[in-house]
Amino acid sequence: MIVDDVRRSAGSVKLRQSWNPWLTLRRRRITIAVASALGLSAAWFGYANAPSSYVSQAVIVLDVRRVQAIPNESVVSPLPQDSPVLRTQLDIIGSRTLALNVVERLKREGIDVEEHRLVDWSPLTLIRSVVGFVASGNARSSGEAEQAPQPTTTNSDERMIDLLLSNLRVSNDGRSYTIFISYASAKPEISASVANAFARSYLAHQIDIQKAANRRVSDWLGETLIGLRAQLEQSEQALEHFRQGAGLIQTNGVSLQSMAVAAANTETARVKGALATAEARLEVVKRLAGEQDVPALAEFLGSTAIQTLHTEHSRVERELDTLKKSGAIRSRQIDLLTAEKEALGRQIGVEVDRLIQSLANEADIARENLAALGQSLQAAQTELSEANNAELTAAQLQREATANRAIYESYLVRYKQTIEQDGFEMPEAQLISPAQPAAARASPRPSNWLLLGIGLAGCFAAFGITWREMTDRRLRILRDLEATGIPVIGAVPRLPARRFGKVETVADQATPLGLALSGIRLSLRARGKKVVAVTSAGSGRGKTSLALGLVRSAAAAGLKAVVVEADLRNPSLASTAGLKPDEWLDGILDSELASDAVIHRDPQSQACIVPARSRKVAPELFLQSSAFGQFVARLRESFELVVLDAPDLERANDAVVIAGLADCSLFVVDCERDRSEKVVDALRRMTAIGSAPDGIILNRASKDVTLEPDFSPETTSWSLKRQPGDPASGQGSVIRIAR
Repeated sequence: MIVDDVRRSAGSVKLRQSWNPWLTLRRRRITIAVASALGLSAAWFGYANAPSSYVSQAVIVLDVRRVQAIPNESVVSPLPQDSPVLRTQLDIIGSRTLALNVVERLKREGIDVEEHRLVDWSPLTLIRSVVGFVASGNARSSGEAEQAPQPTTTNSDERMIDLLLSNLRVSNDGRSYTIFISYASAKPEISASVANAFARSYLAHQIDIQKAANRRVSDWLGETLIGLRAQLEQSEQALEHFRQGAGLIQTNGVSLQSMAVAAANTETARVKGALATAEARLEVVKRLAGEQDVPALAEFLGSTAIQTLHTEHSRVERELDTLKKSGAIRSRQIDLLTAEKEALGRQIGVEVDRLIQSLANEADIARENLAALGQSLQAAQTELSEANNAELTAAQLQREATANRAIYESYLVRYKQTIEQDGFEMPEAQLISPAQPAAARASPRPSNWLLLGIGLAGCFAAFGITWREMTDRRLRILRDLEATGIPVIGAVPRLPARRFGKVETVADQATPLGLALSGIRLSLRARGKKVVAVTSAGSGRGKTSLALGLVRSAAAAGLKAVVVEADLRNPSLASTAGLKPDEWLDGILDSELASDAVIHRDPQSQACIVPARSRKVAPELFLQSSAFGQFVARLRESFELVVLDAPDLERANDAVVIAGLADCSLFVVDCERDRSEKVVDALRRMTAIGSAPDGIILNRASKDVTLEPDFSPETTSWSLKRQPGDPASGQGSVIRIAR
């Protein structure tokens, strides 16, 4: 079939889609306008019907300074000034315990918060309500969701706590120790009173914490001191009883046993010294006595008797020596002196022996004393060892008593400090800015509702654009045309009828229409197609206007071109061109009329026009007659471009007959009016009959649909083959749709 030949030589056209947001928004501007109007209207309605609320704010600052009436540590340490602790204080303010205190405070002040309940009707609440309604509807329809249990509050205090916490907001800027307490209510006086109540309750809560801590610590310390006092008394009594029983008596920190051992050691040392002295004297005296050194002995012993006897002995010896030297050898005086000398010698010996015996006795006495002292020292050491063992036990008891005393004294001091601190409690925060009744309402805010309107408008616009893009007939037609495999050789933009018929618009390639017609003409010329049949799926698709514009474009380029109106069922070429001819196409059947008589000059260009009229001859017979075929053959020889305006396929199949006389046939698709099913059906009919169109022209294509050459070597798209002597050669074209 013809369509197979076209696909083998020309290939199919690829449909490239490039997303251009600006063109998409411009194309869907009406949808965007409607969506914006709906979104802003909904936001305005919500803003107009939203209840008013007022917000008052109390400001509390944590005081980093410490006030001390007495220089000691308090029972409750001050709060560390770090982020987690500050976050904890925010949670305390927003807790149910503090809210209960606020409820009691408000009751004492006679303020009823439930009478001025704030209706939560914010944009986010509205959205959540809508989403919740839809979700609950889906759950009920599916029967799978379980109904969530609703909280039941029977206590009025619990209801007030829930109400207070729902409208309370506690915050911190993260850079300071300042806490902001805000409360929203339907009346500004109520919001200020509740915010101040939360602030004062928080300060009272800090004081209550200190009081409770002091009270608990005082009670515990008092009970503990009683037990510690009894324990201390027991430990001290046990120590004293043990010392008395063990005989651990001390004088100036020294026990009697230690003193006895020290005295025994001292006496032993003294006796040992005396013994050594006596023995040494005895040895010296014995040596001197053995040497008969009486003077040295007398001088050593210091004995006056020996010295006297020795002096007398020396006098006698001198007298005896004097007598002997005088020669009185036989004198009786010599005998007397000799006897006296011997007597004195014997006396000296007796005295020396007596002294030696005395020294020996002294040494013996010292030895006996030393032995007795050794026994006494051993007994004292034994007693000292026993006392030392008892002292260890006493020291352990002493340590226990000392530890008990230290613990008791520390607890006693802390107890007295705690008692002294009773009644001096100060909060660690200050209310620096009490809440005042708000002068202006906090909600509804125009900015929030405006943002909600913009958001709704954006959602509506996105949904509308998506829906329109998915259901757009033009895009469906382009996709279905791509599936047929027939190449698209031109896309004529959408223009007003008054501009479409102007010659300068057709001839000027700077305009979109002129550029499109020039591209179609060059494509046909490059392939050597002189006779072209143009048809469409239905009437009113711009087929005749395109045929006329094509020949006008060729005439403006210096080519001899003629358009033949072969649509005898609904002719409109003459009126479109502004021509009032005398002869019509059916005049070629008159043998007396020259064939050139039916060819008329276009009033606006150098192109030629062959108009037709209806109801003069049967269209089937005329188009299949030899006269019409010969007329087309003469036009082929006389003109460089012959365009046959064939009837649309909705009325008849005349286009199939005309396509057999032409070199190629073009199928015009109106992107706005044609339905995809009818276009595909028409193409299938032509293909089944054997007159498949060689190309498709898109009419009234939007600006986001353009044709671009496909230069990829692997693409088998529409090929504009170079002819000998023709500089124009082209590559394939693809449809590019900006989405």
